[in-house]
Amino acid sequence: MGKVLIATFDDEDEMALDELLLFLKSRKYIRLINTFSNDNYLKYDNLVIDSKYRIVETGGESIELTNYEFEILYLLARHPGQVFSKEQIYNQVWKEPYYRAEDNVMSLIRRIRKKIEPDPSKPIYVLTVWGIGYKFNNAIKRK
Repeated sequence: MGKVLIATFDDEDEMALDELLLFLKSRKYIRLINTFSNDNYLKYDNLVIDSKYRIVETGGESIELTNYEFEILYLLARHPGQVFSKEQIYNQVWKEPYYRAEDNVMSLIRRIRKKIEPDPSKPIYVLTVWGIGYKFNNAIKRK
């Protein structure tokens, strides 16, 4: 039977956590590392989203996103299958009250699709739920 280590780190100790994880990885404790839930790094098929470094890649190619584009994509990808209305997206990303700002959200979703989707007219990652809003495709398994 294996042993379990539970540790807590403050934000200031993030480097210590990174060093611990690198040490464990170097000692081939890969199985242990893979059990960690890391919402900072999301990988779905060819799409990689790294919130710590604010990097998005598709097929190994870096994609440039604006701050709002990144925040919307990251919000949806963290909750695959969950449907977000335009108002919910706006409130969570802009952190201000929603007032007839649906065009902002729709425009940014279109721009995100142009940048990350293989065929923006037939999206596979960011899906429209007609009459409600948007969701990240939960049929794509997280890797």
